Amino acid sequence: MTPRPMVLGLLVAALAAPAISPESSRSAQQKLDRIVEEKMAPGSSVVLTEDEINSFLRYDYAADLPKGISQPRIHLEPDRVLGSATVDFLEWQSQTGASPGPLLWWLLRGKRPVEAVCRYTSSKGYGRADVESVKISGVPISGSAVNFLIENLVTPRYPAAVVGRPTPLGLHLQQVRVEKGRAVVVR
Repeated sequence: MTPRPMVLGLLVAALAAPAISPESSRSAQQKLDRIVEEKMAPGSSVVLTEDEINSFLRYDYAADLPKGISQPRIHLEPDRVLGSATVDFLEWQSQTGASPGPLLWWLLRGKRPVEAVCRYTSSKGYGRADVESVKISGVPISGSAVNFLIENLVTPRYPAAVVGRPTPLGLHLQQVRVEKGRAVVVR
């Protein structure tokens, strides 16, 4: 007896589904510890899969996410990181104690799906992230609006999150390569 096409399709879809799991999160945490504790030999590399990174974001890093950010997810392509999350900008900014102002409050109130595409390259101990596109609630955001959000919402909270210029990788790392479905960290 041959399986019906629909059943076969469901089976294929289930097997292709990302392996988001506590086990993948633990694997990512062990690899990140190895990197941060500088237990990598010069010239060696650590590979973090997309599933490990997403599992880490869901299980081990979830408690460290700022209020107002939920359901973070990334997808890795060559030299590109596609990220998405649900963001309540007002809740996120309220932690800084700053008032968003009436226009920003009106534009960004409530939970919004946010998608961003960033180009990421690195070599010789330096990395560079460039924002290629951002959508909020499916609406493309202009470059000047993206810069405004970075300057007013991201930079005050994460001053080390530098966009548009090379920055040192630190930890004696030489490169972080973003490839299809994985990030390769090289010391």
